[in-house]
Amino acid sequence: MFKSVWVLGYFRGIRLEIHVSWLIIFALVMVSMTTGLQQQYPHWTTADAVVTALVTVLIFFASILAHELGHSLVAIRRGVPVTAITLFIFGGMAQMSRDPEQANDEFWIAVAGPAVSFALAALFGVLAGVTGGWYEPIPVAFSWLSMINLVVAIFNLIPGFPLDGGRVLRALVWKITGSNQRGNETAIASGRFLAYGLFGLALWNMLVMGNLVGGLWILLIAWFLLTMNHAQSRMYQLRDRMAGVQALDLADPDVPIVPASRPIEEWLREQVLPSGRRAFLVGDVTKVLGLVSLSDTRRIPQEKWSWIPVSDIMTPADKLHHVTPEAKADEILQLMNEYNLNQVPVMAEGRACGWIDRQRLLRMIELHLEVKH
Repeated sequence: MFKSVWVLGYFRGIRLEIHVSWLIIFALVMVSMTTGLQQQYPHWTTADAVVTALVTVLIFFASILAHELGHSLVAIRRGVPVTAITLFIFGGMAQMSRDPEQANDEFWIAVAGPAVSFALAALFGVLAGVTGGWYEPIPVAFSWLSMINLVVAIFNLIPGFPLDGGRVLRALVWKITGSNQRGNETAIASGRFLAYGLFGLALWNMLVMGNLVGGLWILLIAWFLLTMNHAQSRMYQLRDRMAGVQALDLADPDVPIVPASRPIEEWLREQVLPSGRRAFLVGDVTKVLGLVSLSDTRRIPQEKWSWIPVSDIMTPADKLHHVTPEAKADEILQLMNEYNLNQVPVMAEGRACGWIDRQRLLRMIELHLEVKH
């Protein structure tokens, strides 16, 4: 099966990955830079231009990764978990499982990325000067890297969400007014203003200046910014409207239970298949021993399912994530996203009183949003 994301590896628990769309921008920058180098330095061989472009572009994308790591490491230090960093056609994105809870945290996380880019711009600028008398492609590459990192830093500080500058603006308004909501509204509004401004600039380039390719790129960037802006706005609206909704309001009171001694095959045949549920608590509602899911069965050869009990493949109770009946809806979403959970039991005084799976949670949230619309 074709995968849209390739995992490069992990750094301090952060998954580093490349989206397939990254190949498009990689190819475009490679071709553009190779052509530019051949025109600017006609005495270079084709190999000189191609190799210089290849190495420079790879270092550039490593710089984008460093920019996102700047955000991520500061976020982790301030208690905001980061699950992954993805490189894609428009740059990079650090995937945080939740938003910062304080304006100061939001500010320092936001400025960390541009700070890394400014530092890289300075570093590559120094290297360009130091290597000035060396093999010409080396200082040329360093000069380009210095310039492009400076552009990345300055562009990202434009005060329009979802750019880093929009998050800085959000943090400042939040800090001054004491209102997270006011900060969100200001950042969203500034982001829309920026996106519409870029739409106008794109049309000016295409219709007036005759720069079709440049105008199309600006148009794509504006569309991306507006799309991300709208998605963030929807998330803030969701949190606002779900305020006051608790776990017990969302939970299914019919908690799926399987006795610890029941063989895997019998559990699958008599409970999983008839109910369509993929996970069950093990034990009973008054004494939960653990949780078993369909994916747990992969650890045991199928020929052993008829006699091995579900308790042998369950996740023990002391390793389970659960919520109280009073837990807020956004806290449940945060928990499920942070730990990549598909289901969460609702527990009160050691007793299972409800069951929330991801599908039910999203369905119930949608219903609550429609009622409150």
